[in-house]
Amino acid sequence: MARKVFFSFHYDDVSRANVVRKSDTITRQYQMGARFYDKSLWEDAKKQGSLAIKRMIDNALEGSSVTCVLIGQQTWQREWVRYEILKSMARGNGILGVNIHDVGFDPADKQSTHFGLLAPQTKHNGFLSLGTSQSRSPTLGLLASSLIDSGVQTTLAPLPGPNPLQYLGYTIERSHGLLTNYGSVVFHEVGPNNQWQPSLHVKPELLGNLGYLSRLKDADNLTGLFPVYDWKRQNGFQNFHIWVENAAKYVGR
Repeated sequence: MARKVFFSFHYDDVSRANVVRKSDTITRQYQMGARFYDKSLWEDAKKQGSLAIKRMIDNALEGSSVTCVLIGQQTWQREWVRYEILKSMARGNGILGVNIHDVGFDPADKQSTHFGLLAPQTKHNGFLSLGTSQSRSPTLGLLASSLIDSGVQTTLAPLPGPNPLQYLGYTIERSHGLLTNYGSVVFHEVGPNNQWQPSLHVKPELLGNLGYLSRLKDADNLTGLFPVYDWKRQNGFQNFHIWVENAAKYVGR
């Protein structure tokens, strides 16, 4: 039986997301969890409030074993993408990210490595934290402007957005000894004040239901757990099925 894959993405990236999810390598091998491709349904749910949105997401996740986060430039900021990721983790799904920022962009056009610089990495409360994409904007604007003013013709590939997984994390609250599966997993996210806080939407889960975490750190952000691939540069058309199977096996699915 084919695995059911849930695709999580920012609706502004729906065209790029559909290139991935409708590719032959996916449609031939996987069932797909719904992700509100009809924007009117999504807007109706938002009008009803957060409970309606969570209910729609939870229903779409039902029966899935792997969640694929399709990452554009602003995906990391979306509240409900964060919920989908943490809820997927809480229910034991394998998780992987796939960069789609440049899907549809001519691969012959080059991206300057000067534009790919992220803010310095820091540790906060045991988690890895990176600067936001806004920290890169002044450099990008000045460098692009100088190239144009100098008469150099350049077409830049879209930049990859920050990895949403770096803004999500977990802690393990163990009981009955450190080497057992007794305890609970508490899910965290970076809040508006750039501080880590427990998730407001995803409840703690029993550690025994997420056995793979018992052999890992007691606190980490999700970049320490789940990989991110690049659809174009790592040939997602041919390799997606391998990525999915690896994600499922990692969590014991």
